[in-house]
Amino acid sequence: MPSSALLVALLVGAALPFVPAVGRVARIATTIVHEVGHCVVVVPFGGRIRRIDLHADGSGEAWVDIGRVPRAVRWAVRLGNLYAGYSAPLWAGALLVIGSVHADRVLTTAVLGVAAVVAVLFVRNAFGVLVVVGFAAVAVWVAVRPSEWTVLVVAAIGALFVVDGVRSVVRVAGWIATGAPVRTDFHIVASEYRLPAAVWYVLFVLVELGVVWLARAPLGAVVDTVAVGLRTLVVGVVP
Repeated sequence: MPSSALLVALLVGAALPFVPAVGRVARIATTIVHEVGHCVVVVPFGGRIRRIDLHADGSGEAWVDIGRVPRAVRWAVRLGNLYAGYSAPLWAGALLVIGSVHADRVLTTAVLGVAAVVAVLFVRNAFGVLVVVGFAAVAVWVAVRPSEWTVLVVAAIGALFVVDGVRSVVRVAGWIATGAPVRTDFHIVASEYRLPAAVWYVLFVLVELGVVWLARAPLGAVVDTVAVGLRTLVVGVVP
């Protein structure tokens, strides 16, 4: 796969959240991953997924039951459940981009497949079902019809998730700084664990930066690929 083609796909995906009308639809895909992130983190500890709702304005809700989670770790699972929403698009997107760069079909199929399966099983409202059918169709296409085109589409989806995930995190920072009357996951955890939302937000950012440092090798490979693609494009444009 030419690095210049991958670069173009990444740029297209990164731009999608900011395109009028199209961006609104694209951001719903990020919402699916956000809500799935809330859900899957509780399952290994005995938690249950109740339902996921998706709305036309791009928002969503995930309903989970952690009553069967052992008391000793229930607080940590609940905190992870709340943090996972904003983390999920960032790292799902990063894995899709890394998988595209390395042509790792298993990785990209697994990421899209988990999101699609959980969404199909637990999205309950009518609008959400319509959206999830489209998302699942893309996941199936990537899994059963691998080609250069599917690699480029996956790379674009990954870039979309990363950029829209970062956009959401930055927007929350603005809400917290201005004291806007919103109820984000950070406000929910603040109401349950007493520390201000700003403190939980800073802790979240520090955790994410720590994960970035741990994943610096595969992320560095993506940066190298982007750099090569950029040089290739520039050489092709500038004689």
